[in-house]
Amino acid sequence: MIFERDNLYKVVCNIRTPKPSNQEEIGTGMFVVKNNKPIIITASHVVANANSQTYLIISDDQDNPQKILLNDLSNNNKWVYHSDADLTYIEVMPTQQNQNYIKGRFFPYDHINISNSSPSKDIELTSIGFPLGLGTYGKYSPLTFRTFASSSLITLNRADTKKPSKFFIIENPSIGGYSGGPIFDLGYLISGMMTQTKEKTICYGFTHGTISDDTGGKLGAITPASYLSGWL
Repeated sequence: MIFERDNLYKVVCNIRTPKPSNQEEIGTGMFVVKNNKPIIITASHVVANANSQTYLIISDDQDNPQKILLNDLSNNNKWVYHSDADLTYIEVMPTQQNQNYIKGRFFPYDHINISNSSPSKDIELTSIGFPLGLGTYGKYSPLTFRTFASSSLITLNRADTKKPSKFFIIENPSIGGYSGGPIFDLGYLISGMMTQTKEKTICYGFTHGTISDDTGGKLGAITPASYLSGWL
């Protein structure tokens, strides 16, 4: 399957963990398959407090939101955390009961850029996710925004652990709920009209969060997908 802007919603899910205060920790996950191994990838901080009540929201065949307990998809597998990057994954266990939920959702690993490089500043990027949990009520519709890289790979302290990690910066800030969501080069070139110019959609990284200061300036920090190499 070729994933384009209008059907990218299939590869992402909203991840939610209820909190005692009747609130929820909210983030975005991505379905990926490598060597026939289906997994969900997200940012480590999104599921730092995951428990038996953690659940996903995905779409059904009519684009209605559908709630599924994470344990029902993973068969109680544990999250595997990256030692350096704000990344984690959990293996999905396909069963007869959950096959309809996960069919056609997994983004191919060989469409992920695992080279130790950031995207060109000339490439239009598309981020997808669930800012503030939007897109999960009424019809299922994760939100996208378009942006460009504004840096090469740089080292910054992670917002969650304060440990140094590699990132590339995008021009737009993130919003709570986008964390863990993928950022893509969809292969479009805008020149009077939008034209597809590449054979496949490429994933370059996963949203970490927003960098800001007291002047009000904000930028988005992206964990590069190169961290997946040698880890998955």
